[in-house]
Amino acid sequence: MTSGVSIVIPTWNGVRLLEQFLPSVIAAATRYSRESLAPTEIVIVDDGSTDETAAWFREQGFEEKSDVREHGTPGLRLVSNEKNLGFGEACNRGFELAAHPLVFLLNNDVEADVDCINPLVENFEDASVFAAHCRVFEFDTGRECGTGKLGSFSRGFIRVHRSYTISESRDESGAPLYSMFAGGGSAMFDRQKFLEIGGFETLLSPFYWEDVELSYRAWKRGYSILYEPRSVTRHRISSTIGKLNRRKVRRIEQRNRLIFHWINLHDKRMLASHVARVLLLALTAPIRLKPGFVLSLAAAIRSSRQIRDRRREEMLAARRSDKAVFKIFDSLEKL
Repeated sequence: MTSGVSIVIPTWNGVRLLEQFLPSVIAAATRYSRESLAPTEIVIVDDGSTDETAAWFREQGFEEKSDVREHGTPGLRLVSNEKNLGFGEACNRGFELAAHPLVFLLNNDVEADVDCINPLVENFEDASVFAAHCRVFEFDTGRECGTGKLGSFSRGFIRVHRSYTISESRDESGAPLYSMFAGGGSAMFDRQKFLEIGGFETLLSPFYWEDVELSYRAWKRGYSILYEPRSVTRHRISSTIGKLNRRKVRRIEQRNRLIFHWINLHDKRMLASHVARVLLLALTAPIRLKPGFVLSLAAAIRSSRQIRDRRREEMLAARRSDKAVFKIFDSLEKL
């Protein structure tokens, strides 16, 4: 399979990261275009930066073209938000402006292997595939930090971060390598499907849990998400969020985890278990010296009206039950 690919990179005050990591992305796009004869483009979404991102882009002499197929090199576009909207909304704008059917979403602190694009593209021969994500290593330590993710439900919450590993060559059975979510830092998406189901949830702005929420929504809509171990990236983790206040970031993360459940968890027994667990965590927060959880809960409740509306929409649109989603991952437990 060959397809045009748009590479979308959201950035906020990340000019130094673009200087370091963008060359590897250009090299990967160039390799894919020259070998597949398919066009590529790189769309950088500057999310209200106050650093020199725009000036740096002009100084590099990048051509403002959607793609440069005849030379086998990608065109680059810089689009700027007047104010900082957050990760999800910046990505949504990049998807809307993308010219090609497949969108490779990368963080600005990710180094891409030169051959990483084609294996991802191959997964979309299956029309049910919503997204495929890379195998990820920490940039500074070389530790593997991104593999296939298993999905389950326990102790009142949907669990998404348990990993499984597999050799780079496909397993002999040819069974698909399903993954619970496609991390927004290095994953490829079917653009049309992404836009059809509404893109990243704006209630989760400015950051965290957007990729998990989108992926679970896609699973429930009847689509699938795959892990592609042949596509490798290296990530300098939290290069942007790491600059922010840790307590504030943690409160936003906990708020968004709750909103994710309240929109997408529809099984009555699971929902009852979730509510009971949240009440227990809230009541014991002072004893556990975790007052931030109560603040996160209050922040989520303040959005209850919008959450209720979104919940209704997703209940009507769902094609799989919560239990059906988790059952898909039973066969991966032994990998």
